[in-house]
Amino acid sequence: MTARPAQAAPEGGAFMRYGGPLPEGADVVVQAHHKGFPAHAVGRPVGELRGNLRLAAGGFLTPVLLLDSAAMDHNVRALQGMCDESGLSLSPHVKTTMSPEIIGRQLDGGAWAVTVATVTQARALRAVGVPRILIANELVDPAAVSWLGGQLDDEDGFTGYCYADSEAGVRVLEEALDARGQRRPLPVIVELGRAGGRAGLRDVADVVRLAERVGRSRWLRLAGVGGYEGLIGGSFRPEDLDEVETYLRAMRDAADSVFALGLHEDGLHEDGLHEGEDFIVTAGGSAYFELVRDVFDVRWRAGRPIRPVLRSGCYVAHDSVAMQDYRRLMAYRCEPLELRPALELWARVLSRPEPGLAIVDFGKRDTGTDTGMPVPQHVIRCGETTIEPAPAVRVTALNDQHAFLEPLDAAEPAPLELQVGDLVGFGISHACTTFDKWRLIPVVDADRGLIGAARTLF
Repeated sequence: MTARPAQAAPEGGAFMRYGGPLPEGADVVVQAHHKGFPAHAVGRPVGELRGNLRLAAGGFLTPVLLLDSAAMDHNVRALQGMCDESGLSLSPHVKTTMSPEIIGRQLDGGAWAVTVATVTQARALRAVGVPRILIANELVDPAAVSWLGGQLDDEDGFTGYCYADSEAGVRVLEEALDARGQRRPLPVIVELGRAGGRAGLRDVADVVRLAERVGRSRWLRLAGVGGYEGLIGGSFRPEDLDEVETYLRAMRDAADSVFALGLHEDGLHEDGLHEGEDFIVTAGGSAYFELVRDVFDVRWRAGRPIRPVLRSGCYVAHDSVAMQDYRRLMAYRCEPLELRPALELWARVLSRPEPGLAIVDFGKRDTGTDTGMPVPQHVIRCGETTIEPAPAVRVTALNDQHAFLEPLDAAEPAPLELQVGDLVGFGISHACTTFDKWRLIPVVDADRGLIGAARTLF
């Protein structure tokens, strides 16, 4: 089989790169099922609607999730700038958004690769032309392994990685690749986990043994060592930072031992490491990326061909609850990177059935709640256009399509300063479990006017 060139984006801008000849999502046609868009927008491309839809003028239906373009830009520049200054490669975990338009911003901003969790996610991004994908997960489905092997064999411009954490998993990889007659070895990253965590070997010595096994495989290429520190701690105490750093140092020790085997150098050309053949050490959720930077610093790498890869994902949209708490926690250790919440969920007051209760028209179908309830931040009074600070209320419960607002101080409840028809704007608590509830998200300017759109491929 003759190798084909790298897969291009489909005609019509399916992988519309940020800063291209058209605004983001300009050619996407609004469909009847796209939440938040008014009836007159259905059947029209987003580009025709630019400047004609504005929140304060009642242009959007509720509930509607708005994506602040300037805040996204700031976040992309901030984390990419930190990586560039410290010699890290950024491979954002794009399961957060699964949006070609947002991923385009990240790649155009300098991201080295993108990270996903499943082969289905990888397949969706290959279909829109993403050239380098890190699957931060073990692959033990032979069909999934065969698909990834086929992408490597058929597309010279594509590089794809996966994890392994067991001899059994390595055998699945080898058998599936052998069955399809694999020619190009599959790059494999050996995962270090931790006691009580999820996947990954629990001991550095076991990581070294499995890495040696991978490095001597006919069908695999040892690509490096990886892990995930994001689920450590979570109580927002300085002690959490010590635990995270201990884990990252163990990963660094594992990387030193595996690198010393020299097995990652097999098959390198005389002119040195080719792109994609660096020894990778990868970590990084959206909480502790400054610690990853500091533990995997240039002094540790000491001129060795080691590529430290950061995999943060939620940073692009940040949030108004959990990530803010993590940023405050990081202040115990360093000057934390400033990120800005980019998502706002707007809803209308449907009912005031009791003096201390307001019902608004969003629910579990519209936002994640796994790290906290949405936070009321703004209000536009019925019939008005001015945005005011939200009254002292909180979300106490969600149904599928309804939210319950009650006084912020339950001990001394005050009358709710909300009326039927008021618009309330909420900050959300977890971008990963909010993006997946929307198929087309309006991208807006500082006045919350439509300037583009972001599709999601969930």
